[in-house]
Amino acid sequence: MEDAAATRIANDFATRYEAAWNGGAEAVARLYTPDSVLVGFATAIGRSEIQKLLQAIIGQGWARIKIKIVNVRRIGDVVLFVNEYTATGSSGQNAGKTLTAAASHVLVQTDGEWQSALHSAR
Repeated sequence: MEDAAATRIANDFATRYEAAWNGGAEAVARLYTPDSVLVGFATAIGRSEIQKLLQAIIGQGWARIKIKIVNVRRIGDVVLFVNEYTATGSSGQNAGKTLTAAASHVLVQTDGEWQSALHSAR
């Protein structure tokens, strides 16, 4: 059974994430809880480390991202979602390239806003 509220929360977060990506690493990092963990090509713990990791990715020319939600579920006060994403390169060696991969987020509500407490990407 689909949880419409959880799906709305995940879709809203994905939309905010895409928009923040265009604003740079600092804007994206604000979508994470202060003690969040991002596991990608490296592991970053805490918002400032996450911002540095995202800056490295964006600095490689991956200037745009598009997120497609694949699965959403709510467990108590937590919303989990799995997504596929496509990053588009705009400069440097990645200009004109696309990268398609998958990720997942564990969303929690902090001060009335849904933020990522755990993000894994491959």
